[in-house]
Amino acid sequence: MMAGNEEIGVRPAQMTGPEPDDLDADPAPRALPTRPRRRRAIGPRAYAWWARNQHGLLIATVGTIGLRLVTEWVGLVSQYGARFPHQVARHPSLLSQVWGHWDAGYYLSIAQYGYAGRTVGHGQAPGGIAFAPLYPMGIRLVHAVTFLNWEASAEFLSAIALFASLVALHRLAVTHGGGDIGAASVMMLLAFPTAFFLLAPYPESLCLALVTLALLCAESDRWLLAGVLAAASSMTKYYLVIVAVALCFELWRKRSTTRADGGEPRLVDTLGRYLKVALPTIVVFAAWMIYQQAHVGDPLAFAHAQAAHWDRHLAFPWTLAHRTVSDLIHLRFLDTSTASVTELFDTVTILLLGGAAVFAYLRINRTLGVLLGLGFCVFTFQALLSSVTREVLVFAPLFLALGTWTANRRWLERMLLVLFIPCGYFLIQRFVTGSFAG
Repeated sequence: MMAGNEEIGVRPAQMTGPEPDDLDADPAPRALPTRPRRRRAIGPRAYAWWARNQHGLLIATVGTIGLRLVTEWVGLVSQYGARFPHQVARHPSLLSQVWGHWDAGYYLSIAQYGYAGRTVGHGQAPGGIAFAPLYPMGIRLVHAVTFLNWEASAEFLSAIALFASLVALHRLAVTHGGGDIGAASVMMLLAFPTAFFLLAPYPESLCLALVTLALLCAESDRWLLAGVLAAASSMTKYYLVIVAVALCFELWRKRSTTRADGGEPRLVDTLGRYLKVALPTIVVFAAWMIYQQAHVGDPLAFAHAQAAHWDRHLAFPWTLAHRTVSDLIHLRFLDTSTASVTELFDTVTILLLGGAAVFAYLRINRTLGVLLGLGFCVFTFQALLSSVTREVLVFAPLFLALGTWTANRRWLERMLLVLFIPCGYFLIQRFVTGSFAG
């Protein structure tokens, strides 16, 4: 063995072959170029979406089925008493007919016969133009595809929309707070006293789905899709034009944050994003006003119908406050009129909405707080409170705020459930027996 080559793999420069003693030694490792391995998967995007939302999908499935079973049972017992299984066995259509009260008749009439024009045709509802067109159009589409009766088609559409709403609400809450807040937010929605409207022939679940998905799209900077969803929500309930306003605020807030970090987007890009958010709502409202002018002869027929048939007039908030306080002090909400007792529910709800707006703005996300604040203004700039306890179902940030508030306070969560559930039973009983419930 050569003394100068005791270290394995070290060879004098003049040598052209290996040392005899080096033949049994391990060769020095060579750095060979390697190609990165590509993970082969079927539908990687779909798998990633499933991984993010599988918990929400499970909660939405259980929540939709559970709410349907509970509210159906309460509704049937309230209307038919303990004999309801015999009634349903003889007339299975009662399972859907139990919810066909009040505004449900307008939506079903519009779906079947369209809007009344200058004259009221067969089956058409006078003043039906006060109700936005997207939900009746959805009922008509489901009826054409499934061949279900009109009430069942409306309830099927509401159920599908509720499922989508719960998945989206859970994802929105997880984005802002985590899994515990996601589950708590969904529970607050399902336990809310008027949650049964989410499965009735009413557009609340469709509105909730559109609003929540629009907020999710804004979170991921998909502005055009967010604008389209906001426009669709405004054609489900007219006052939801405020969703486009809130999205514009979100765009302004994100632009301000970017500028604070040192970068500033081009003016053209900024204006393009604002157009993506606002233009769809402007276009659909303009088209709807043209339709009303041609069909009814009044481009603002929907607003005039609401004022004429439902006494919805613009007023300063102190007008509403004076009237509501007077009714509460003189106990007029306990009189025998059809809708009087719901004024107490609406009063508590509007206070809850105002508090949630402040909480969401300060603790969760400013855009969510702005949306709730705009909703608060919509309900308070009227001459009277009407159906607020039902209308707030469309505001996902309200239930996100309740979920955030109660997620780490089990005593508060139980207290709200103890309050919500009996109130929900009471309102279901009123609704299915023909009394106004919101």
